[in-house]
Amino acid sequence: MKKLLLVVIPAVITSSCITGTTQKNEKLSIAPPIQETQVLSRKEKADGFYKIGVSYLQLGDIPLALKYLFKAKELNPDDPKIYNMIGYTFYIRGDTKSALKYIYKALEINPNFSDAYMNLATIAEDEGNLEKAKKYYLKALSNPLFLKPEVAYYKLALIEEKEGNLKKAQKYLNLAIRNNLDFAPAYVKLGEILQKEGRVEDAKLLYYQIIKRFPNIQEVYYRLGIIYLNEKNMPLAKKFLIKCYKLNPDSKWGIKAQEVIAKYGLKE
Repeated sequence: MKKLLLVVIPAVITSSCITGTTQKNEKLSIAPPIQETQVLSRKEKADGFYKIGVSYLQLGDIPLALKYLFKAKELNPDDPKIYNMIGYTFYIRGDTKSALKYIYKALEINPNFSDAYMNLATIAEDEGNLEKAKKYYLKALSNPLFLKPEVAYYKLALIEEKEGNLKKAQKYLNLAIRNNLDFAPAYVKLGEILQKEGRVEDAKLLYYQIIKRFPNIQEVYYRLGIIYLNEKNMPLAKKFLIKCYKLNPDSKWGIKAQEVIAKYGLKE
């Protein structure tokens, strides 16, 4: 869950000066400046507060996020996205009961609101109810206007992988990629599943394609390095593991690569 301040800009003040010859003691006439102010509707104000609330949530300030989201709700009580975001904020806070209350309210207003179903699926996963989570992801996907179907397909793939259904997981990953050719996590997870199935050559081919399309994904270099290490191809193992490490030494994959490099003496 792949961006916000309310800024009211008054219209430019314009003035016109009347110039020309004047008689003695005659004052120059200057038209007073005219200022036009934009009057925001309640909906526009609500959208502004909503964006401010989302900004504070992204900064990790939950109290201020809720403050502005509730301001938005007061101004536009019929907007499902506001209730859904309030619910999501309570979920981040750890208050699942309140989270569900507001997410369900969003669905009362719009029963086809896919973002709300995505949040319900996330909560169901957290509670260990994978069947309910799958139901909610599929419900989100039933709306043809859902803007992020690749995320729902990817989440379904992760659940199927967890349950050992690798073929189903591949199906959902391919659908995720089909819906968004730039959704890198689906490519990487597909490569990982190919490895689990023992299709190492297919996995290698996919990893090379990923590197060409997304050259800064560390995990791909690490996985290629480990494949070549297992094949006793030390030059290529060294090449990819060092590349992985150099991309970001302090990340999870950078640290893992460093450990393997040190263990097998693959330093430059």
